[in-house]
Amino acid sequence: MASVSKDHGVTDLSGDGRRRVELRAEDLKSPQGTSQSSGNLKDHDWDQLQEEYIGSMEKHEQAEQELRNHVSKLLEIFMAWSETTITRDEIRALKRFKTQMQHVQTSEESLELKRKHYVDVVKAFESALALLNDRIKP
Repeated sequence: MASVSKDHGVTDLSGDGRRRVELRAEDLKSPQGTSQSSGNLKDHDWDQLQEEYIGSMEKHEQAEQELRNHVSKLLEIFMAWSETTITRDEIRALKRFKTQMQHVQTSEESLELKRKHYVDVVKAFESALALLNDRIKP
């Protein structure tokens, strides 16, 4: 991501290589290096000041646009990661659900087999008792 350095520059690490956009206070100074408050205001070159201001604002706007583009790319990456995570979690949840369903079905089948076995055992005991009762009666 972009970082702010000590000289108030912004480093953009996106694109083909490292590009450095310098936003120094020196860019805002007048080229003569004189104090603007020491002279007569009528004698000051206001057109030059306006051009410097416009140029400086264009540099700042360009740097801001590069940062916006970089943040936009990072947000796209984050959204893709987020969607992948959600999809993976949904797949895992579906697999867990299928495993639980299979376990329940297997348990139900096992219980049904045990129930049938016990019913058969009870019938066998009933048949044995009936045979014993028939033998005892004569």
